[in-house]
Amino acid sequence: MKHRARTSPARRAYYEAASYRRWVARQIGPRAVGGFYRSVYSDTVYEVLAIDPGPRKDWPTWRITVRTLGESSSRWHCTAWDERDQVVAEPGEQALRFWAEHTLAQPAVGGALLEQRHVLDEAAHPGTVAALHELARTARFPQNA
Repeated sequence: MKHRARTSPARRAYYEAASYRRWVARQIGPRAVGGFYRSVYSDTVYEVLAIDPGPRKDWPTWRITVRTLGESSSRWHCTAWDERDQVVAEPGEQALRFWAEHTLAQPAVGGALLEQRHVLDEAAHPGTVAALHELARTARFPQNA
């Protein structure tokens, strides 16, 4: 009679959880919060805002929250990383530089790009912005206006 190794329920659960974590890691790929990536499927560049690796009771068991470059609204999806997808900018200084260059290169007539330009202006000219804030705080408006 052959010897059969018995696996305890706890050990089986451990192996299943480890298998799930490896599967999710393959689905997420190199994406990380704060990085910019190009999707081969939609040919858009997006920023990763959050990654929820799960597991969750409901579908999807994992999900990633993203914002398309130049837009203000976010969305989530569970699309797996495709080997043809592209890392545009790693999180950190590289991603910040990429975002700033893109924002300054686009015509900002309103919406998200205009708001993002204001943020860049405030970052580039902190002294001027502080002076304008102080003027706004102490400004006196005419009573008959």
